[in-house]
Amino acid sequence: MLSGGTAVEKSILRNEVKALVMARDAAPRSKEKYILLAKEKSIPIFFYASRDELGKLLGKPPRAVVAITDEQLARGVAGAMERGDAGL
Repeated sequence: MLSGGTAVEKSILRNEVKALVMARDAAPRSKEKYILLAKEKSIPIFFYASRDELGKLLGKPPRAVVAITDEQLARGVAGAMERGDAGL
């Protein structure tokens, strides 16, 4: 799992990302950028909580986007998001 704009973007371009989780309050330009990259690479993208909450979930400062690189973890997150399990 990666967070931080540069690391996430590089990982997307290297086709390492299985899913993206983006904070609902991410900046509009960030949302546009990652939505476009996700579409280009056929990466599922999920919106979750706020930047503060996303960072707290990772034990880090606020984060706008998180890249999941593990296939099994990506499937688990996708299932949790589809069920509406806010606790992931």
